[in-house]
Amino acid sequence: MVALFVSLCLLSGTWATLRGGFAGSGPGLRRTGLDPNAVGLAVVAVGAAVWFFGWVFGLAFIVAVLLHEYGHVAAFRVCGHADAQFRLLPLVGGQAISSRLPGSHVEEVFITLMGPAIGLAPMFVLLSASELLWNAAPHLAYGMQILAMVIAGLNAFNLMPFWPLDGGKILRILVFTFLPGAAQGVTLALSALAAALAILTQSYFLFIFVLLGLSGLLQSAQVIRLQRPMSWRRGLLAAGAYLTTTATYAWVALPLLSMFRLG
Repeated sequence: MVALFVSLCLLSGTWATLRGGFAGSGPGLRRTGLDPNAVGLAVVAVGAAVWFFGWVFGLAFIVAVLLHEYGHVAAFRVCGHADAQFRLLPLVGGQAISSRLPGSHVEEVFITLMGPAIGLAPMFVLLSASELLWNAAPHLAYGMQILAMVIAGLNAFNLMPFWPLDGGKILRILVFTFLPGAAQGVTLALSALAAALAILTQSYFLFIFVLLGLSGLLQSAQVIRLQRPMSWRRGLLAAGAYLTTTATYAWVALPLLSMFRLG
């Protein structure tokens, strides 16, 4: 019961942090929902998830992706991007977009990190509530645990320090904050490491992300210089938030990541 109470407090804190992003969130989502291309992509994405993972894990994966992408959208809107929206993409998961770049590295890190971070509170609520319900409603409790594990697995994967995953984007900004001249080299080196890791582990998802990120990686060297850099102090705070979020998801997701071997 204590764990559930703490989880609900964390959920309230998440709501308060993104409150400005939830307000007025309808227009962007309605435009995406009425776009035939977006609807088609969403149908294919759901079908692909069910095909690869089965009904239970596939639908849990879609819910986790929706939550993740809405975290990005809400964070975008907190930062003044009223047009932010997202769409589901087959195999990739989803993509949050806005018509303009975040104006600073602080905003960029906040928007990028809140995609994964928004799932922390729901994950802990699901885990703690499932423990209380296990004897009374074992099937419901089992489903809640699966969804919590999928949220953890998806976000642990997404926070790996490889471009263009969220973790790679955050790490690139952190390196630029402390060693601006090394950002491109570190990103390229980690991309090569990610490709090698994908081949060694036969991780198709990781390999797909590496390929998709190649074009954006070449442009990112110019984009990162268009935004206002953040101070070392904020860089340390951002690094702490990133590492804490990553470690929490990795701790919860280890059984799931072992099961799927990173994809």
